Amino acid sequence: MGRSLTLVAAGGAVAIAAGVALVSFAPPASAQAALVAQGQKLYQTQCGICHAPAQNKIGPMHKGIVNRAVATVPGFRYSAALKKLGGTWTPARLDTWLANPQAMAKGSTMVLRVNDPNQRKAIIAYLATLK
Repeated sequence: MGRSLTLVAAGGAVAIAAGVALVSFAPPASAQAALVAQGQKLYQTQCGICHAPAQNKIGPMHKGIVNRAVATVPGFRYSAALKKLGGTWTPARLDTWLANPQAMAKGSTMVLRVNDPNQRKAIIAYLATLK
């Protein structure tokens, strides 16, 4: 008794102490930092041609995009398709958008797809830091 065992698997931890299992699925801080760093690199190479964190370019700026209403960046002219889409850019919705923007809003000007779900996760982790 009094002993504990910690197992780390898939970014989460399972601790067993005195016969009671405690489960945490949040990635360690270092794993999250690595994910954000990977996302920043992917953002710069895949998104940075049209977008910037703090200024409108061909596409709208992304500062504050996570949990922001769709098509609401001041001074940016959105396509009719995106204006019609409505809703909020949640992480799950951003994932769907990045996977296939034309499937969500046919006729929008966004055509780039990020096919790899791990890359989408990293980009969204980075976007969440832009506040």
